[in-house]
Amino acid sequence: MVKLAHGLMIAVTLVCWGMSLYKLRDLARDRDNRPLRALCLALIAITISMTIQPLMSKIDELSGIPDVTRLLSNCLSLVCATAAQAFLLYMTSRDVSNRRRVRRRTIALALTIAVMIMMFVATLLDGSRSDPRVRATEYDGGPSHPPFQFAYLAYLFVYLAYLGWSLTQVVVLANRYAAIAHRPLLRFGLRMITVGSLWGLAYVAAKLVAIALANRSADWAQITDAVVVLAFSTSILLVLIGSTIPSWGPRVGLDRLWAGAAAARDYYRLYPLWARIHAVLPEIALLPPPSGVRGALSIARDASLRRVRITVEILDGYATLRPWMSASVAAHAKDAAQKGGLLGDQQTAMVEAVVIGAALASRLDGAPPSGEATEALALPLGPSRDSAAGDLGAADQVTWLAQVARAITSPMATKIITRATSEAMSLHTQSSER
Repeated sequence: MVKLAHGLMIAVTLVCWGMSLYKLRDLARDRDNRPLRALCLALIAITISMTIQPLMSKIDELSGIPDVTRLLSNCLSLVCATAAQAFLLYMTSRDVSNRRRVRRRTIALALTIAVMIMMFVATLLDGSRSDPRVRATEYDGGPSHPPFQFAYLAYLFVYLAYLGWSLTQVVVLANRYAAIAHRPLLRFGLRMITVGSLWGLAYVAAKLVAIALANRSADWAQITDAVVVLAFSTSILLVLIGSTIPSWGPRVGLDRLWAGAAAARDYYRLYPLWARIHAVLPEIALLPPPSGVRGALSIARDASLRRVRITVEILDGYATLRPWMSASVAAHAKDAAQKGGLLGDQQTAMVEAVVIGAALASRLDGAPPSGEATEALALPLGPSRDSAAGDLGAADQVTWLAQVARAITSPMATKIITRATSEAMSLHTQSSER
């Protein structure tokens, strides 16, 4: 496990160099870009931090100062975490308030590094080198002094406290920005940054466990050291990919792949609603519906076209079913949805699903058009924040119809549709007898 963890660390270091050089090239073309400058600082800091870690013993020997390389690596990690916060803050806004937030974080970083240097000097003055793993350069848990030395513990806790706080801030900022990001690859990258930061918090927790188990056997020490390296490397790799994928992803076709996958997902989300309409109104289909393996492949190949086509066919079905739509069914569905605990858009989607389901049942049973058609709601209804789905863009309309498709397959919709259809047929029979 130890060899695997260190092998992963070397691989991540090489990736860091590649991504740092790639973003430095972008910065050379756009030197006034504040988010890009912050990102490049974060990448360079963590790249140097990871590069010098395998060379700790040699650098310490050349400098004549034990563990100075570890101090430098830890400080660079904190610089990376602070720069990552600045990157996310500048991505959301570059106004004065955000610049003030970045300035406050920079001051906090400087103070933290100053305290770490003072604690590090204190460990040097102690001069103790009793840990045999330190002499063998096998310990990756922190400064190379006995686990319960006060200065040593103070150094570690200051480092871990600031790193834990910074990573928590990155999680909050990345999630906040992902909620408003429109580009799929940017949103995906921000989610990766969030996951990577959570791995970073796992690294902090593993370091604390390593401190707690410092007096245990060498086997325990090797296990905790491997977990520390694994969590650290995984965190860096995920954050690295997440922060750079919006720029290099389109160049390798990830944006087209993402768009195709999203279109295919939308198609299958709309399919339950389309299938119910097509079963009663087969004429809505411009082409025979795809089936089997060949059908699945054709959907994957032309997912965007298929999504447009299935949306148009559903709306054509709505128009055809208009004479069979009933305002009383809509009112009944709304009451039942309220009693079922549905609110907002879920309630509206359920009403639309029931009206469509009841209209399909009436058309299938050969019932005459409803006399309430002129009073029926204009479908699709759309989310409650919009007066009608016609106000929606194409993407929002697909999202809404997918919600209706999910509602129409629910047991609640089936129950309400059955009851509404039975009542409609009963009224039709009574009027026929008269």
